[in-house]
Amino acid sequence: MNESLLLRFRTEDRPVNVIDFKADDGVVFDWHRDASPLNLALGLQPVFPGHLDPVRRRRDWRNKEFALDAVVHDGGLRLSGFRGDPEGLPAGVYDLTVEVESMEFKKPSERIEIPRGGQHVETFVEEPETRTVSVHENFDSITAQILNHPRSSIEDEQVLTWLRSERPRPARKACLLNILAKLRVPPERQSGLTEPLARALDFLYFADVDRIYAAAQPALLEALKRLTAAKLWVEEGYPAASIHRRLIDSLGRFGIPAADAARYELVSYRQGGRNCLQICAASPPEGCGKPEIYLDIDMDLGNPLWDLEGLIVHLGELLDPGRTDHLALHRALNQGATEDFLYYDVVRV
Repeated sequence: MNESLLLRFRTEDRPVNVIDFKADDGVVFDWHRDASPLNLALGLQPVFPGHLDPVRRRRDWRNKEFALDAVVHDGGLRLSGFRGDPEGLPAGVYDLTVEVESMEFKKPSERIEIPRGGQHVETFVEEPETRTVSVHENFDSITAQILNHPRSSIEDEQVLTWLRSERPRPARKACLLNILAKLRVPPERQSGLTEPLARALDFLYFADVDRIYAAAQPALLEALKRLTAAKLWVEEGYPAASIHRRLIDSLGRFGIPAADAARYELVSYRQGGRNCLQICAASPPEGCGKPEIYLDIDMDLGNPLWDLEGLIVHLGELLDPGRTDHLALHRALNQGATEDFLYYDVVRV
């Protein structure tokens, strides 16, 4: 009764405490704080088949899905029976796998035993990052114009100053530079465009391990429409993943009242192929008086992993080992069309 599982995290020399968690946003730690929550994926599989069937039948759950409550507790993340169900997480032996976006653990998978009427505590130790980013700074004129724009800043630092600093995680720098490289690639001939998408960007104002925010000229939407008509991109409409809606929340920093920001139209466009861009564009309503388009830009590796609408434990399935690792993506982008616009090296330390 009232069994639970407490997940803890640490580096080699200090605890990494969970300070916030929301199932549809992610987890926030107190150490190497990121610009937004990190997505978390959890795999919990009982060693003995059918162990969870009584709970599933009682809840009328199907498709081998199993839900748990997840709350921040004592610096960790405590998992227990769904909606306070005292018998919702039966005692027993499980195979546990945890993945956190942009983090690597020494042992991401463990066999654990949850005791009857008690709690099992499992600590995941982060592998130290052995990679860093060396920025070239021989930027082409279009990329340099974006980076040097007087309104281009991240966390109150001019973007170039931010890139030179040791404070941001290397993965955040790589994400920013990878996305800028993709935007800078000359347009495909069949699109009918003469300028890369980067030409329509004005300034940058956010960068994390998986996405950036930017402001752009209305011409960007026209370019995306032409790319869609040429079947090089797809217009997806209103984005399904809740993380993209944070773009609307970001508009308050530009003096746009929340009521006006809510009237902005949010539309997702996705580039075809692998290592492709997704651009969610927030367009102002008519009569707004602010023509700028605001963008949430990320890169899809061809197999989206981090779109969780709740903390769902998938049983009997392996977690996809792929991650949005922008440092590892450097090798793939440092060839072909993006090679001439990738202005950094990954250095082992």
